[in-house]
Amino acid sequence: MTIAAEIQKILEKHGPQTGSQLSEKLPQFTDIALWRQCYSSSNIRVSNCARYYLRYDITRGNQLRLSPSILRDFLTFSLIYLSDQMVEIVEAGTRLANQFRTVSLKKLSWAREALLQLDDDLQQVLYDHCVVFLSGDIAYYLAHETKRNHSQLGVEINGSDIDIVVVTNRGAPPDKIAQIESQLLTTKKIYLTTPNIAEELDFIVKPIDTMLEQLNYGDIHQKIASKILYESYFLMGRVDIYQNLMKHLKMSGTWGKIERDFETALGQRQDTIGKILALAPDASTDDPEVASLFFASKERLEFR
Repeated sequence: MTIAAEIQKILEKHGPQTGSQLSEKLPQFTDIALWRQCYSSSNIRVSNCARYYLRYDITRGNQLRLSPSILRDFLTFSLIYLSDQMVEIVEAGTRLANQFRTVSLKKLSWAREALLQLDDDLQQVLYDHCVVFLSGDIAYYLAHETKRNHSQLGVEINGSDIDIVVVTNRGAPPDKIAQIESQLLTTKKIYLTTPNIAEELDFIVKPIDTMLEQLNYGDIHQKIASKILYESYFLMGRVDIYQNLMKHLKMSGTWGKIERDFETALGQRQDTIGKILALAPDASTDDPEVASLFFASKERLEFR
């Protein structure tokens, strides 16, 4: 039976499937083979449920990319269905979108809990001198719980990181800020090593002058910091600091630069899809050049 026939059989029996569900039911085929067939078949359709946002692949010459990557998009954020399953795909798409929203809100609650676990006097410092915001998958309600291994600890964690940025004003007491970092680091370790949590809490604390300088959008580190603010979700602290940062992001012209880079990355993705469709049937993500088409280098461990 051909791969197209196998996919059609699964879809007829089970209805619309994510790429991961299809891969689990058809382990004899590679993810590349499934992707290619789904995107080239006249009867098989693919519905993408993700919002895309900009990222930089720092290990590949700061290459512009869109997140989710092509492979993550296919496996986690796409539904594969047959052309006569229009009713089923609407229902399945709604359920899938709600699933990501639910996971995002769950991770958002873990972020808030990490801050609420700080000593009372440190929480007051956050309210008086800081702004805290989230970025990444959670900010776009795209967080997922696809299991992956933590490269350093060797423990299994739940998909998307919880990315927190704390920006301090000029009056923030240095000793209290150091204590906040220390307690957040302790919480990070607890989250990673507690099986019923298994979340990666990433955080950075920086003074407002550093954040303002980064809005120059010059080197790669400034671009990443600016993009994180651009996509951010206010979490806690002083709204006026947050509003001031967003004002500078726009007035500096960096907001527009980020949006232009997004358009560039969108066009590049279309070119990449064409390159993937031209690959040999036996192409494998074991080949670094092939892998680079499907996902960012940071994601390599996730797809092993």
